[in-house]
Amino acid sequence: MRRTLLFSSSLALLALLAWWVLTPAPRELSFAHDTELYGFVDPANQRGRTTAESVLTLLAQLAPAAQRAQAKVQVKTPTEAREIRVAVGFKKPQWEWQTAPATATEGIRKIIPALSLQQLSALPNGYLLLRSENPVVIAEDARFRRWLGGAMSESLAEAKAVTITVGEDSVPASAIVGLCLEFAQPEQALAAVKRIAVPAANNVLTFNVSPQAEQVAKNYRLVVIRFQVDALYLRLAAQPR
Repeated sequence: MRRTLLFSSSLALLALLAWWVLTPAPRELSFAHDTELYGFVDPANQRGRTTAESVLTLLAQLAPAAQRAQAKVQVKTPTEAREIRVAVGFKKPQWEWQTAPATATEGIRKIIPALSLQQLSALPNGYLLLRSENPVVIAEDARFRRWLGGAMSESLAEAKAVTITVGEDSVPASAIVGLCLEFAQPEQALAAVKRIAVPAANNVLTFNVSPQAEQVAKNYRLVVIRFQVDALYLRLAAQPR
């Protein structure tokens, strides 16, 4: 009996140690301006990805009109940086794409929590992470509503925070987009699950909700969604209009 208890205790300790090691520490990013959407690109994972140029070109479309041409050049320019810091402002239109280390003048500190970093690591070949603690402002943007559809935009508007992650599945080449919505109340999360599970009238964007989704919403106040976008569709969407 004692040997069994010791063995069980060892397994529990090893599981706890593995959880601690594998849980990423929160990451601090510095920016020059306070914006509603911020995050980073991992250049090491971005290189060689079929979908990366199209995804980042679409991201550059969120830049203010005066900065949009420059933004499109920036996202296509190769870099040896270990991390690219990116931020987009909506209330006050703003765009930051920083490939160099933070300077003393970049006094705005943003924290990427472990939960968000876990969402990125859960994706195959994850290369982009964006986070916002003010998702209602993002949900009001016509471009996001067009990309996500009405039901998802409505759920986004009720969330207290959102993490958007992008990775790539290579066979066939497609972007894997992850959305993690955090809610203040479990009732809000449950309502969001039921809302987005309803098939869209135009059938353009439909989400399959797993049986565990409601339990996750109830226990953790989270709605985690993942969907694939074909590389060809992304290239067409990123073309100049």
